[in-house]
Amino acid sequence: MTIDEAVVYFFIYAFVGWVYETILVSVREKRWANRGFLMGPICPIYGAGGLFFALIGSRLSIPWTFLVCMVSSAALEYATGFALEKLFHASWWDYSDMPLNLHGYICLPASLLFGTMGVVVAHLIHPVLAVPMGYIPAWVISIAALLLVGITSADITVTVSTLSDYLDKLVEIDRAINQAIDEKYKEIGSAVSGTIRNVRAIPANVREKIIDQAALRSDLTLTGVQALVLGKIKSLRGEPGVDPLPEGHSLISELIRRLPRRKK
Repeated sequence: MTIDEAVVYFFIYAFVGWVYETILVSVREKRWANRGFLMGPICPIYGAGGLFFALIGSRLSIPWTFLVCMVSSAALEYATGFALEKLFHASWWDYSDMPLNLHGYICLPASLLFGTMGVVVAHLIHPVLAVPMGYIPAWVISIAALLLVGITSADITVTVSTLSDYLDKLVEIDRAINQAIDEKYKEIGSAVSGTIRNVRAIPANVREKIIDQAALRSDLTLTGVQALVLGKIKSLRGEPGVDPLPEGHSLISELIRRLPRRKK
């Protein structure tokens, strides 16, 4: 396998992974869910995994392929999820509701599935896919690889620039919203302390008003690209290291829905 062929295989598997993720999540959530970290129809983690599975397929038996693919995919998924959350305070997937999960980044059922997929890719799909690839001229593969890398590099640049500064601003606003809600909790708690010891919620209209006011005070608007990228994120975290409010989650996602779209 040449480097150019490896690049093309990477994007083939990245696209197949995007299709799989999009269909799976769309069916589960009963709405269109454009999956993946990037704007384009690829999931790089599947590209890396598929290429790795293909490379080891001719060197290992089926049991060893399953074991190596299961362990390596779990390590890759954990490292990717950890890195994305540290960089952007956000996660693109969350296994917290799955059994035997580790910090929500990986879980045993998913790892077993990836091990099985590794066997299928390495011993069934890739040998078949390699046949037509052998008939494509080398110069065509080289041009395709170059174009795919160029387009994806531009996609990565736009996506990262869209997220980095914007999410930092959203986290600051989220912190202000949480402080305002925390003060409202204390205010309500003091007012009813003689009757109720622990106030666990505030009226929905009060909570909505606080978030609306924060959205209006901010000077943030969303472009179509920003709305697309932010819409792919599974969950957005608030300020790291801060104890969650009784709601138990960040309010950034609710804030994003209230931000106006930028006019062209």
